[in-house]
Amino acid sequence: MAHKTITCIVAFVALYFNGLYAQDVYRNPETDVRLLKKFQDAKLGMFVHWMVCYTPETGDSWSIGDPTPKRVADSISFAWNPSNFNAKKIVGTAKRLGCKYMVVISKHHDGFAIWPTQYSNFNVTRTAFKKDILKELGQECKRQGLLFGIYYSIADIDYCGWAKMAEARAKIQTPAKGEDDFVQFNKNQVKELITNYNPDILWFDGFWLGPDVWNPRMGKELYDYIKSLKWSTLSTRLSVTYDPKDPGKQSFVNDGSAGDFYAIEAKTSSAPNYPWEGCTSVSYPVYAYDPNAKLHTAEELITTFDKTICGNGNFLLNIGPKRTGELPQKLVDRFGDLTKWIQPNAKAVYNTKGGPFIQDKWGGSTYRGNNIFLHIRESDTLITLNLNGYRIKNIHDIQTNQTIAFEKLQDGRYVVHIPPYPKERMIPVLEIVLDRPYVFEEWVSMGGQVRP
Repeated sequence: MAHKTITCIVAFVALYFNGLYAQDVYRNPETDVRLLKKFQDAKLGMFVHWMVCYTPETGDSWSIGDPTPKRVADSISFAWNPSNFNAKKIVGTAKRLGCKYMVVISKHHDGFAIWPTQYSNFNVTRTAFKKDILKELGQECKRQGLLFGIYYSIADIDYCGWAKMAEARAKIQTPAKGEDDFVQFNKNQVKELITNYNPDILWFDGFWLGPDVWNPRMGKELYDYIKSLKWSTLSTRLSVTYDPKDPGKQSFVNDGSAGDFYAIEAKTSSAPNYPWEGCTSVSYPVYAYDPNAKLHTAEELITTFDKTICGNGNFLLNIGPKRTGELPQKLVDRFGDLTKWIQPNAKAVYNTKGGPFIQDKWGGSTYRGNNIFLHIRESDTLITLNLNGYRIKNIHDIQTNQTIAFEKLQDGRYVVHIPPYPKERMIPVLEIVLDRPYVFEEWVSMGGQVRP
């Protein structure tokens, strides 16, 4: 009897996770699926770029050597003193804005570490600022219930002995101490970050250094090392990887060299069959704080976020703190414009999966339990839904509770009458209540079904 009970439990757990990850049919078998689910349920994260060498006049790491001399950039880094830094306030702001996780920069391409690393003297101990930002933010994320992530650049101008920033499409100079030493250096610093700060997520950059300096074999080696230190850690962007079916197209692979999920910058994706995240900055392409940088409009942020979650992805949105340590209110307010859309639609955002309907001009969808949520980007129209035997009990506007008209066709499909909405009502969401929980099997188009 006990054996039969255990067998049933194992079968139920397998069925449960298979149902949860029906869209993510191509994922890393080494991934901690429980933490991945928690991450994907979170939907929204705050990126925090401490761009230590940045000023509006001299630029960031990308400007080192062209036009900003490295010695000038370094002097700006050593003068960095975010004396008004307050971890509780920063994490509290992220939580108030609706974020469920945070990713904090530890080192950009210049190589300056904002933690007291033992493996480079180009770090925070050479400044007047003596707090441990990563430790305080990590602890505060745990206290306030956010997942904690650390950004780390594999590219390192200082350690590699480069006079200028490397470019992905150009010939990249071999690191000063050689390839093996460079691989070990990255392992050493990653071990410090895991051991000292216990992150849930490691978010890599500078992974595009080319086959002679950093390649998928090295990415896989680093991934295996991360798993040996803390198996549950999620990681992304460990190397440049290509679609096995289309070698010219960068994509996720599930052998560890790409990490546990795929992250893309300033883009969305409709319906990939792997876990993914889109990222951008409130002031994209500027990630550091520049008081004169142009900001994304509220409409741009809301639309990008919506397309991301309807494509079954997460959204990581950056704010660059001031050099004095505070989050700039102007950027917080613009981030808050996204929050104002999320709050009344939270049921259709958090703890949902993207789908089942493939996005089109009309909009997209998310689902959870007995509910499918239609995110309407084109109103005053008719849409036809193929629900494969599920029965619609009712449809209503998630904010106003207004009943939405629909009719069932003889072939079993449903026609939904989308009412006209004023332009200021950004992406209204309609809640479809079904007769039973929806189980994802394949992405569905308005004209039928499309397999992943």
